[in-house]
Amino acid sequence: MTHLVTFALAADLGPGGDASGSALASWQPLTVLLVIFGLVVTALLIGGRAPATSTGILDRTLLRIPDALERVAKIPGWAAATVGTGLFGLLVAGQGFYSDVAWHIALGRDDELFTAPHMSILIGLVLIASAAALGILFATLGRVDVGLRWGGLRIPWSTIPLGALGVAAVSGFPIDEVWHGAYGIDVTMWSPPHMVMILGASFTGLAAWLVLAEAGVPLRGGSSRWHRGIHVVGAWLTLQGLSAAQGEFAFGVPQFQQLFLPILLCLAAGIGLTAIRLILGRGWAIGVAVGSLLLSYSGLLSFGAESEGGGPVPTRDGGLYVAAALAVELAAWLVGTERRLRFALVSGLGVGTIGLAGEWAWNADWALSDGGYQPWNTSLLPEAAIYGLVAALAGAVIGAALAGAVRREGRAGRVPTPALVLAGLAALATIALPMPRPVGDVVADLRLTDAGDGEASIEVILTPADAADDARWFQAINWQGGELVIAEMERKGEGRYVSERPITVEGRGKTLLRLHRGSEMMAVPVRLPADPEIGEPEIPAVDRVAPFVSEQQYLLREQTDGVAWVSWAVHGLAALAAMAWVTAFVVAAKRIGDLPPGPVHQREPAASDA
Repeated sequence: MTHLVTFALAADLGPGGDASGSALASWQPLTVLLVIFGLVVTALLIGGRAPATSTGILDRTLLRIPDALERVAKIPGWAAATVGTGLFGLLVAGQGFYSDVAWHIALGRDDELFTAPHMSILIGLVLIASAAALGILFATLGRVDVGLRWGGLRIPWSTIPLGALGVAAVSGFPIDEVWHGAYGIDVTMWSPPHMVMILGASFTGLAAWLVLAEAGVPLRGGSSRWHRGIHVVGAWLTLQGLSAAQGEFAFGVPQFQQLFLPILLCLAAGIGLTAIRLILGRGWAIGVAVGSLLLSYSGLLSFGAESEGGGPVPTRDGGLYVAAALAVELAAWLVGTERRLRFALVSGLGVGTIGLAGEWAWNADWALSDGGYQPWNTSLLPEAAIYGLVAALAGAVIGAALAGAVRREGRAGRVPTPALVLAGLAALATIALPMPRPVGDVVADLRLTDAGDGEASIEVILTPADAADDARWFQAINWQGGELVIAEMERKGEGRYVSERPITVEGRGKTLLRLHRGSEMMAVPVRLPADPEIGEPEIPAVDRVAPFVSEQQYLLREQTDGVAWVSWAVHGLAALAAMAWVTAFVVAAKRIGDLPPGPVHQREPAASDA
């Protein structure tokens, strides 16, 4: 079945063809969010009351914020401030991230560092890092009985992973500038500095869930509905965060193997849904998956970038998670949840089979109406089934360990250390092994037929003739000219393919033939505009015979060779950040998991307040 996708990402370009007239360049979303944040903080300062035991004007003023939050949210003030600031930072960074990716796809590179999307990302990441600092500040000023003392500071265990995420993510911003200075301005989502920033924000929901656990927010008893609702939000944000890296495929110009999408889906479902089922109980994995799906397609979470018609940029989630949630629920019904490792392994087996089958049905027909781009086909087999099952099993074991910490079950909820280490190594292997993207020995005899209005029909004869017979995708693409157009190459004979419709071959946009088969990802240029800023001449839209080369040569045309040590240094820093995150989460989860179950701390009676 053929697929065609066309969408405009920018209402208008500036007079010089730049992004100044685009909705993507607007500062309005960031301004609105910051004004809202300022109003909320002001209201908390006015409505809060400092305890009589507080000393000093500054302390008494600052403690108004957690006091007001505790009375409104019914959870300890330090925890409410930490979670609220962190999640607001995630919202701000997410708005910037969404617009920035759309910018690169529609408009190409951004020539300035301090664009509106970049500033949204930076401010959001700073807020995530600040959330950890606020948690420590309010716990210290409020003399909260937390487990870690350092000098006069009282440091909640859960602020350690949150702080590690935020600090590393903020550091990714200047590192990204160093990367661009060494290798040119790239337009890919998965560069090392980008992934440090993206993942630093993505796991904020997971860290927030640990904050709720350490604060003793109960899953049942007391104000059970309210508190359970807070945990449900934590569950949803955890699943959403685990899905963030899939944006590489959601925006239509993936630059890494398609195999990564089923791997990432199974890993996210294994971790998130297994943890949700154990923490929230029967039916909640299905409920969170369905709720997440409804929110994703309601339009309520679309913001920032607008299409030509004024609507949000059409993207489609790679995963529904509903079949995977059903598989986890089935596992609980079959083997129970008391023996955690057994439940995790059966859940992972279900996610890697039933769950993957459900995602396959969803992704096998990515149509225009759904905002889909590269449908799944049988060329992904057997790799997708093998890697997906391993990722699902590893993820489920990790998710079970997380659940034990959030439920504060101590040894009763602990996954054996060898199994957890093996799961971590298996998860890492599923990400590392598909990274290479070699190039095959394929030649294209390219022929263009003028279709008017700056468009041309593309015909290509491949040598060898069967080069695209088992391709994961074979497409013509025009991007970075203000819109993204994708047209499937339809087989018309032995080795002969024709684009399903004419495609743009003039203006600012870049037009390529992309062939992805197995692990090989390669391209032939149809037409590329001259780019004096980087010293690249025009590649005109004419008939030619050319070999397929690594598609990075044209998708990342702005990149330069640079010096090797910068790449090694940046990759090393990214690895250190990942190690710091894992260590922080493991330490915090163990400490929080060993805490005895306890109720939410109550605020002092009003008589003792100032």
